[in-house]
Amino acid sequence: MRRYMIQIKYNVNSTKGLVARPQNRGPQANAIMEKLGGRLVDFYFTLGDWDAVIIVELESDAHAMAVAMADVAGEVGNTKVTVLYDMDEAVTAMKIAQSIDYKAPTSTTE
Repeated sequence: MRRYMIQIKYNVNSTKGLVARPQNRGPQANAIMEKLGGRLVDFYFTLGDWDAVIIVELESDAHAMAVAMADVAGEVGNTKVTVLYDMDEAVTAMKIAQSIDYKAPTSTTE
């Protein structure tokens, strides 16, 4: 399973609903992830550009995209999905990057 960070920006109607009926959104998020064969790892409300962030485990990028699309279609507001890589994957990528001879574009001719 791959981990994803899904950031949520509630729209005005969703925020009004949360204020009118304070509620723990974790159980609903967990039920959605379980229905998709995944799981909710954690759920946080945040300060700043995004109102909430959830960490989830899902089978694929398509599953994560489906969650984001369902959120928007359900009029929650906006979402942003970020794939999370564990340290072993990051170190592997670093080692692969060592083999790439990349040169940034320059304005001088060589």
